Amino acid sequence: MDEKTEKLVKSEARKYADVEVAEELASLRSQISRMRDSGSSSSQQSQSSKQSQPSQGQQNQLMQQIQQFNGQTQQQLQQADQQLQQTFQQAIKTLNEGLQYVQSNKALNQVNQALGNAQQQLNQITQQQSQQGQSQQNQSQQGQGQQTSMTSQQPLG
Repeated sequence: MDEKTEKLVKSEARKYADVEVAEELASLRSQISRMRDSGSSSSQQSQSSKQSQPSQGQQNQLMQQIQQFNGQTQQQLQQADQQLQQTFQQAIKTLNEGLQYVQSNKALNQVNQALGNAQQQLNQITQQQSQQGQSQQNQSQQGQGQQTSMTSQQPLG
């Protein structure tokens, strides 16, 4: 694989990872916004409870809501963390696949280059053998021509 293709593969892998991370961040922002909204409604409930001097039952209910909210928040954070880890693992996997592609392409290019060099050497050897064969044929024809001219120049008998 040439350098241009390698850069293209890396660029695409980065884009994929960036998109995944952006989606995760948007999801986290949305979750945080929902948590804030949920928190503000809890604080409004607590303020109205304070104004009317809440009973023990209302206080217990408020504590349960707060604990529930905390549990949901922890769960959402853990899910977001898992999603982020999965996204990073996928990005790493994609980058590794791209790298394997680059490496195998480089190896194929090297094999192809070696085959090309071998073909050139074979062509040169074939050309040299052909030239040697022609020159031997020319020498043999010249030798035969000299023999016939010598026999025709010798006097008879």
